[in-house]
Amino acid sequence: MANSIIMPKTGMAMEEGIIIEWRVKEGDTVAKGDVVALIETDKSTMELESDYDGVILAVLGRAGEAVPVTKVIAWVGQPGEAVPPDASPGTAVSGPAVPGGKAPASPSGDRVSGPAGGSAMVSAGPAAGGKVRATPAARILAKEKAVDLAAVPPGGKYGEIRRADVERAAGASVPATPLAKRMAADAGISLAGISGSGHGGKIFSADLAAAVSGRRTGAEAGEDVRTALTNIQRITGRRMAESRRTIPEVTAQIRPDVSRLLELRRELNDTLAGSGVRAKITINDFVLAAAVKALSAHPRMNSVLDGDELVYKGAVNLGMAVASERGLLVPVIRSARDYTLAGLSARAAELAAKAREGKLTPDEMAGGTFTVSNIGMYGVTAFTPIINPPEAAILGVCAVEDELKLDGEKVVNRKKMGLSLAYDHRIVDGAESSLFLKNLKDILEAPLLCLL
Repeated sequence: MANSIIMPKTGMAMEEGIIIEWRVKEGDTVAKGDVVALIETDKSTMELESDYDGVILAVLGRAGEAVPVTKVIAWVGQPGEAVPPDASPGTAVSGPAVPGGKAPASPSGDRVSGPAGGSAMVSAGPAAGGKVRATPAARILAKEKAVDLAAVPPGGKYGEIRRADVERAAGASVPATPLAKRMAADAGISLAGISGSGHGGKIFSADLAAAVSGRRTGAEAGEDVRTALTNIQRITGRRMAESRRTIPEVTAQIRPDVSRLLELRRELNDTLAGSGVRAKITINDFVLAAAVKALSAHPRMNSVLDGDELVYKGAVNLGMAVASERGLLVPVIRSARDYTLAGLSARAAELAAKAREGKLTPDEMAGGTFTVSNIGMYGVTAFTPIINPPEAAILGVCAVEDELKLDGEKVVNRKKMGLSLAYDHRIVDGAESSLFLKNLKDILEAPLLCLL
């Protein structure tokens, strides 16, 4: 009996995943645990493994396609074994009604033809009479790029070929790194015509970034440039909008003096460098360590809301916002109380690197109890971070600024860092949040406490 491989549901809020690339093709032999595809979930990129031994009987999803969770995307079985009749590629796909005969808009902005006032039932391939179903924009581009539409896999909701599908087909034969291809697919950019800096004209992600920059220059000159949001960006946007709608959020700010912290950091890094250690302790590492100590002293700040109940978490699982090419990610340092400052620094660096490379696992992004978001490196002096529900609060870390201060009769220069704490007023009141911020300030101003 054939066994199915489905799009996994890695979180309660996950509704669909994107197939980035297949690592197998029909007819390949696989063993249990072999990686069959690379997929993008609502939080990260992950490898999808086969749960069975056998032969790949059918591959149902295309690279770049968004697939609802739990939907079958491949079948594994014995050679020659039949798969369910509704699992064959090219099966008719049912779409929503098209009111008044107006063609629906695809995500790329193209319009497709559909039966007036009826349900759009099309097959993934040529339409009746042998004519390929494609949007006008796709046909124009195919003519420009000399692409045979009959050979282009359709990516439209109703089985139509879109402009983005033609762009992918045009760039399919262009030598490029997997990351560059994935970035191009996400942005709807054709690799054809982009000059690669690698051997034989191979395109790297930096080459693509330069091309995108050039297009933005064109936008500044008056040309519209349309790029698709990544799955992570769409999910993040939806969750942040939900957070704003449902949470009575209040932001409080404080400015600790981090002059001694900066001196201690320099001393520690000089010592590490003298011992041949290349890693460096960052300002953010001190903030993470201080947050762990302050959360331990104020357990309500480390609680989560579950319906009408407040759950005080036994462990401090510290989330840290990381910007990546695919969107904002929040890896979690689990059991952060168990780490020294150096250990916390190493784990934070490891997770940040994995986030930027798209290698985080779902477990490394789950279970957070408090989040830290640092944009101080950009010179931002104050901002209002958005709470990641069901957590009670999020700490925004801002820039370090010079501030003159009277010390007796002398004027001295001190280093002040901005902290912005956004908290859920259903969980924490103004007094408790202020005590937490004061405790955090005291720890950062006596940074040796971070070493204990």
